[in-house]
Amino acid sequence: MAPSGKLRRLLAMALALSISLSLPACSFPNPAEKSSDYSVSPEVIAVVGDFGSGRAREGQVAKMVGAHNPNFVLTLGDNNYSKKSYQTMVGRYYPQKIVAATGNHDYLVGIGRFDAFFKMDMWNRSYVYRAKSGVDFFILDSTAGLMSRSVRASQLDWLTAELKKSRANFKVVVLHHPPYSSAKHGSTKRYQWAYADLGADLVLSGHDHTYERIIRRGGMYVVNGTGGAKLYKCKKKLVYGSQGCDDKHYGAMFLYVNSYSMKAVFRGTRGQILDSFSIDK
Repeated sequence: MAPSGKLRRLLAMALALSISLSLPACSFPNPAEKSSDYSVSPEVIAVVGDFGSGRAREGQVAKMVGAHNPNFVLTLGDNNYSKKSYQTMVGRYYPQKIVAATGNHDYLVGIGRFDAFFKMDMWNRSYVYRAKSGVDFFILDSTAGLMSRSVRASQLDWLTAELKKSRANFKVVVLHHPPYSSAKHGSTKRYQWAYADLGADLVLSGHDHTYERIIRRGGMYVVNGTGGAKLYKCKKKLVYGSQGCDDKHYGAMFLYVNSYSMKAVFRGTRGQILDSFSIDK
C-alpha cells in the first residue's frame, strides 16, 4: 500500500535530517586556530612601535592588537620609557610572543633590562627572525650603530650577507631610527642604505611617533611609532616619496603573510583600516 501524503512528508523530513547529520559542517576558519600551513592562509604578525609609555593609549592599541589574534608581535623599539619593569610596561600589555628591536629609550632606561626581559645580550641585539610563513626579519640595533661608525659598518656587512643568504619569500628590515621620515626627528641619513638593492622588500622603523609610508630608491619604507607614546606632528613639507603622514591616530600595523603575498594593514585603536598595501611574489 502506498504511504499517505502525511507519511511521505515525515519520511522526507527524516531522510533530510539523516543527510544533514552525516555531512561535515561547512564553516569559516576560527581565528583562534593558528594554522601552520601558510601556502594560502596567512600568518598574522602585529607590528607596534614606540609603545612602552604606560599611557591609556598603549592599552587601547594593545587591546586592539589582541582582538586580531596575531601569531606574534614585532616591536620597532622604545619598548619602555620608564624605570618600571618591562613586565609592567610590555608583558602585561602583550602576552603574545614578542620579537623585539631596541630603541634609544631602551638604552636610556638601561639596556641591561631590555636584555634580561627579551633574553638578549650585546652580541645578538641585531639578529634574523625567521617566521613560519616564509618572511625573514632582519633586526638592527640602530642605537648602537649611531654610537659607533665601526658598529654601523659591521651591521651593513652583516645585513648584506644575511639578505644574500636568505631564501625567504619576503625580507623585511627592522630598525628603530627611520631612514626617511617627515616628523620631529626626521630622516636618519646614516642609515640611508640601498635596502632594495640589497634584497629587502620592506623597511620598518619607529622613533617618530607618526605613521608614514614612503617609496624611495625602489623600496618601501614605513614609519610606525604610534603604539602609545604621545604623537608627534608631521612636518608641512613631506620627504620625497612620502605617500602621506598621519599624526592623528594611534595604532598598529598587521602583516598578513602567505607563500605568495605580504599584505600590510595599519589599523587605528578601533580597528579601522587607515592604510594598506601589498607586496606580491
